[in-house]
Amino acid sequence: MNVPKCPICQQSDTGILDGQCAVCRSCSKSKRCVFQFCMACQREWPRESSTTKSCMLPNCALRAALLSDTKISDQQSSVRGCPYFRACPGCKALLTHNGIGCPNIVCPHCHRHFCFRCLRQRCFGIINIEALALTHRLSFFQGDVSPCRVVDNKQSLTVLGL
Repeated sequence: MNVPKCPICQQSDTGILDGQCAVCRSCSKSKRCVFQFCMACQREWPRESSTTKSCMLPNCALRAALLSDTKISDQQSSVRGCPYFRACPGCKALLTHNGIGCPNIVCPHCHRHFCFRCLRQRCFGIINIEALALTHRLSFFQGDVSPCRVVDNKQSLTVLGL
């Protein structure tokens, strides 16, 4: 069983109390009070829900999915290396890529177009900008033409206020 790391000090000097609740011994010692956190969403355990085994914080499951370190590993996939879950930049629905086709997807909920790799609305995929500049004039591109790079979900967590 994996020992959870504390979201504050990033150490593994933790213990599982019950259900999703864990305690960090290091932070408890430095704060001079018991520091408990949710192993799923990595936020401080609410003091008023100390008798429950499940986290009662809003959007715990969404945050946990976005914090997951599971990545798409299919060698043939255009989204290889991306987090398995993404939040739509438009409606914040939790999505995953089917691994087939290009990284540009359309959210089935709000119909927003975005790149599963870089989360930009307009993305030309994994392209060599220098080669493109030699063969075409970049004036027909509007906006950002920087190469597409996989971003982690920290940006989504910030946008969602999680």
